[in-house]
Amino acid sequence: MTKLKNIEKPPIHPITKIAVTGGPSGGKTTLIDTVKRDMHKNLAVVPEAASILFKGGFPRKLTTESKIYSQRAIYFIQKELEELVGHESKKHILVCDRGALDGVAYWPYSEANFFENLGIHRTQELSRYQWVMHLDTAPADQYDESNPVRLESFSEATAINSKIKEAWRDHPQRIIIGENQDFFQKITLAIGVIKAIFEGKTYQEVVEQLVKDSP
Repeated sequence: MTKLKNIEKPPIHPITKIAVTGGPSGGKTTLIDTVKRDMHKNLAVVPEAASILFKGGFPRKLTTESKIYSQRAIYFIQKELEELVGHESKKHILVCDRGALDGVAYWPYSEANFFENLGIHRTQELSRYQWVMHLDTAPADQYDESNPVRLESFSEATAINSKIKEAWRDHPQRIIIGENQDFFQKITLAIGVIKAIFEGKTYQEVVEQLVKDSP
């Protein structure tokens, strides 16, 4: 039997990755769609691995075993998508629809077990992204349950939002846009952050701009 040779991955040019994360119904999808429509000449978008999996027919059940298999699949697909888009787009800015550490919030066991099971390290995963932007789940009166992939109730969504926020707790360049924002204003602020990053502004400058632009 002929032995298959390992395929070497092509090198990826230096890029800046922004992980757009947050709880369900935080505005992430709207933000990503806006970025793809209005900023595609300046950056590339890495699609959400979970949506690709579940819309493509990957079983989504609530058992412990199902959650483990799902999150493992999401992690590895997310990683490969980031490398693929980074290589093929030739763009220096990648906006990632979620990031690797989001899986911690959906993992049925401890955070330490998540890293042990996947054979990865927290510091390494944090360093994969130069920026993290967290969009908080919308308040109860604005919570959107129309997404066909979304299974969470509002209370479950707020709990996931908190878990995701905790998972990224010590990223050095994290921007949080709270739920106490008008939705349109929230997306406008988020777009402003991405534009500021594209312009090469420092973390402190981005934070100062966000404070200035906030109502």
